[in-house]
Parts: sequence; C-alpha cells; structure tokens
Amino acid sequence: MQKFVLSLIATVCAGSVLAAEPAKHGCTKPEYPGKLASPTQTSRFNKNWKEYSDCINKFISEQNAAIKVAQDAAQAAIDEYNAVAAQLKADQGQ
Repeated sequence: MQKFVLSLIATVCAGSVLAAEPAKHGCTKPEYPGKLASPTQTSRFNKNWKEYSDCINKFISEQNAAIKVAQDAAQAAIDEYNAVAAQLKADQGQ
C-alpha cells in the first residue's frame, strides 16, 4: 500500500510539472562574424557573447532554484506520508 501511495504521489507531482509549459530563456544568441571579421565586428561579437553567456547562466540558475523548490516540496510530501503511514502502523500494533 505504501509503495502504491508513493507511486501515486510521484505520478500526481510529475503530472503537474509536465502540464506546465517548459520555461524558455529569452537570451539572444550572437551571430559569429567569422574568421575574417573586422576588429569592430569581433569586439561587438565578444560583447554580445558575454551578454548571452550571462543571460544563459542566469536562466540556468533560476531553473535550478525552481527545481530545488519542487524537489523540496515532493520530499516534504513523502516525509509527511511516511510519518502518517508509520503512525497508522504503530496504532494498529504492527
């Protein structure tokens, strides 16, 4: 029974996560000017690359934080369920 309920909890949690639209970053990928680029084009690319890199890293950090919140919520639900199941088992003298 305990495995069934844990499976049910995991399914419900996964369903709510999967139902959400996946997050997409709004970062603009710079266009590489090529090997024959002028110093101005190269400098502009380097600046744009830095902005793109910072944007992607910020997006990843935010997504990882959101994942942590969801994992913590799932673990709290599991811990609560296990405590209730243990108490029921103890109350039944098992």
